[in-house]
Amino acid sequence: MPKVRLIGSNGTNLGVIDTREAMDMARREHLDLIEVAPNSDPPVCRIFDYGKFSYEREKKEREAKKTQRTFELKGVRLRPKTTDYHLYFKMREARRFLEQGNKVKVTLKFRGREDRLLHVARRMLDKVAEGCADLALLEAAPNMEGKTMLVVLAPTQATLANAHLKTTQDRVERELEEDKAVGYVEDTGTEDENDDVLDEETALKFEQAGSEIPLGPPPAQAHDAALREQKLKNRHKRRKDLSMEQFNLP
Repeated sequence: MPKVRLIGSNGTNLGVIDTREAMDMARREHLDLIEVAPNSDPPVCRIFDYGKFSYEREKKEREAKKTQRTFELKGVRLRPKTTDYHLYFKMREARRFLEQGNKVKVTLKFRGREDRLLHVARRMLDKVAEGCADLALLEAAPNMEGKTMLVVLAPTQATLANAHLKTTQDRVERELEEDKAVGYVEDTGTEDENDDVLDEETALKFEQAGSEIPLGPPPAQAHDAALREQKLKNRHKRRKDLSMEQFNLP
């Protein structure tokens, strides 16, 4: 190529000049002449330090890898006999996975004749999806695969953007420790041999249940409510004792 359009080391367009002259200019500045647009007519070249450019590019790639996270498809398992209390913790677990930027597959497996409780399973999955609506979108609506009903939740763009924040990670760890403190153990993904088929009496109760499955209050709230009730009882007892002392009653 006899001529090139040259961009100087300071970014200035020096116009179309002879290729040999461009090479001499780069040599005088102890820099490199790099072709940046070979398909242009004439081709565009630029004078800059290619070694420094390569180093900066690699540095940016390394920094990007440090902040880059690999996200997974996490699982939360339910059973027809999962109680409202445990369903609350399952929902908390799903929310933690979503806040970490992962997709969540919530499954409910039937055994024996439990598949007659499809309406119960659907309400459970709907309840979990509603409880995660501020963090996730419904990627796959509740559907049956064999003897398992499942739903897939995907984190929203806002949830993904916050997943790498330290405040989010700290909150997830704190909530996990709170749940462990009250005895909740995260699902390991292994089958529980002691998880028997739902008995007929309990199955009948589920079938006769209303359309809503209310979730109990968080353990901390339930504990606070019990403390308030106990304090109120103690206050009434002290007032009664003071009244009896005032009137010299035994």
